Amino acid sequence: MKATKTELAVSFVLRFGVILSASVIILGLALLVAQGGQGALGDVAAVRSFPHSPAAVWAGLLALDPVAVVTLGLILIILTPISRVAVSIVAFAIEGDRRYVAVTALVLAILLASLVLGKGGS
Repeated sequence: MKATKTELAVSFVLRFGVILSASVIILGLALLVAQGGQGALGDVAAVRSFPHSPAAVWAGLLALDPVAVVTLGLILIILTPISRVAVSIVAFAIEGDRRYVAVTALVLAILLASLVLGKGGS
């Protein structure tokens, strides 16, 4: 059975997202080792926390903070299935399948709403 263009696009997004996020996490761990293992991941006694906002992640990345790099990798792995849903909408639109575009757009809206609203509990 031959894979459709939609299936190939979706599988590419998933593979790329996992490889990219794993690479970023490994880079963060390598930075941690290179910096002597100090920080939230390497030293239990250290009083540091993971960045909790995009601005804090960005500031940590600019400072080559290993914790911020690992956090970016975790953000990327969370965004991978969301990206897959977005790519599916485009693929279904190209195929002209309005029903699946509508259903997948609803799924994307629910995912994005849960991502935004989920922060209210913390």
